[in-house]
Amino acid sequence: MPSTAGDVHTPEAQRNESPADAQRNESPADAQRNESPAEAQRNESPADAQPNDATAASGGAHVFGSADAEPAPDSGPTALAYPRRRDLRASDKPYTPGEPYSNPQPPDEAGTEAEAPTKDYGRAGRNLPAAIGMGLLLGGAVLASLLIFPTSFLFIILIAIVVAMWELANALSRSGSLVSRVPTVVAAACMVVATFFGGREALWVTFAAGAGAVMLFTMVERRKNAVKDVSMSLFALTYVGLMACFVVYLLTEPDGNLYVILFLACVVASDTGGYIFGVVWGKHPIAPSISPKKSWEGYLGSVVFTTAVAVILALVVFGAPFWTGIVIGVVIPAFATLGDFSESMIKRDLDLKDMGTLLPGHGGVMDRLDSILPTAPVALVLLSVLPGYL
Repeated sequence: MPSTAGDVHTPEAQRNESPADAQRNESPADAQRNESPAEAQRNESPADAQPNDATAASGGAHVFGSADAEPAPDSGPTALAYPRRRDLRASDKPYTPGEPYSNPQPPDEAGTEAEAPTKDYGRAGRNLPAAIGMGLLLGGAVLASLLIFPTSFLFIILIAIVVAMWELANALSRSGSLVSRVPTVVAAACMVVATFFGGREALWVTFAAGAGAVMLFTMVERRKNAVKDVSMSLFALTYVGLMACFVVYLLTEPDGNLYVILFLACVVASDTGGYIFGVVWGKHPIAPSISPKKSWEGYLGSVVFTTAVAVILALVVFGAPFWTGIVIGVVIPAFATLGDFSESMIKRDLDLKDMGTLLPGHGGVMDRLDSILPTAPVALVLLSVLPGYL
């Protein structure tokens, strides 16, 4: 069949485009632009297949992207879809001016906040003014409750147990296990109340019931790692709840508030003496792989301070032989230091510095109970067998 004039194979006829698009394709600048993969993808989009409305209205005199086109004033968003620039602020890729869509903004211009450097407190290792102030506040509140209204100390223990259990549960969750917070916290609180009103028998019955509740709760939830979750929950219930109940049991004895004061004063003296001697003279770590800052010199300071406090209280408050104060001063620091190492081992395994941030200068509540909880049953045994006490 003979060809006609309308069958001539020109670029306009092949693309079935308007004269404005023909002028756009014939521009040298656009021919170079069409070589870019990103622009090739743009030219395939439906938005670019049709000419711009403003260009069509002007008769195609100025086409976007042509070499002799004048920049249009900024009159708001255009109909053309621009590719989004890649945000390289969080990447390690260097900025290359010639590379398309790689124009990252500096973090300061983007409004991001720079990470604050960790403050170095020197050999003290903590914010000492905040630690002293918080220690005096807590110590004053505990001492006032024990001297004025000893029963109110029960509420302090309940609050401390709930917060400490929650901090420990959050910390243990980093290991991949899940502590049953609600049944564990409720069981620990019930153990404290049962010990205060019912004694040792009520404590053990409540502890057994709480352990059963934790296992039942885990079974109902049908967890994937049930054995590991139950083990972690029972560990938290024993480490925090059961150990705290020995302090409650001391409180229920005649003049129990004085025994609790003796016990807490010895533990605080152990921590204070160990801290002072360790900062000033500490050079020989006890267990560098667990806690590099715990030194033998610090342990000596714990023994000296605890013995002095125990002997004074034994003679002045209880009228007990002075040598009982020496025994208490030697035994209590040993178990208080073991308690410190136990929590340090847990925190090191979980890659934590502190269990919490509730107490400025100290960390969390659990960080203050680390030496008190494991020492409570030992103190109960000592006060039960040494003359002049229970």
